[in-house]
Amino acid sequence: MLDEEKIKLMTKITIYEKNEDTADLTMSRYYKEDYVKYHCLKTLVSVTLCYWLVFALYILINFEEVLNTLNTMDYFKVISRLMFGYVIAMGVFYLYAFIVYNFKYSKAKKGLVEYNSNLKKLIKLYEHEESREQILTGRVKVYSEIGGFDELDLEQKGEQ
Repeated sequence: MLDEEKIKLMTKITIYEKNEDTADLTMSRYYKEDYVKYHCLKTLVSVTLCYWLVFALYILINFEEVLNTLNTMDYFKVISRLMFGYVIAMGVFYLYAFIVYNFKYSKAKKGLVEYNSNLKKLIKLYEHEESREQILTGRVKVYSEIGGFDELDLEQKGEQ
């Protein structure tokens, strides 16, 4: 016999799993704070690599010009400008990543809450059906000492 409520729940669950990325499901393993911190750290590492690669690329492109001004340049001024630019870039991208990943987690959390509640309802329906079936057949699952579930036949136990 087909249970209409179970079919609706399974359809909702399947639609969520198919339409939403698996990223939402893997996101559910994290607390919000941990998820945001982890992705902000990844962003900071990426910004660091990109900033210094762009700087190295600039030096390679303008290598002759850099060599000509090497003796006359004020090293403290150049390094302070580089570090100031680096700190500004880190701050801007950190703020951007913080806002984006907070929003992304909050948006995905709403769908995950509904997904989890549908799963719980489906599990309860299956447990209710299983207990009804056990009562009708006279068999009950009991936990054995070995570590697992065994079926106990109530009619045979009553005869002994």
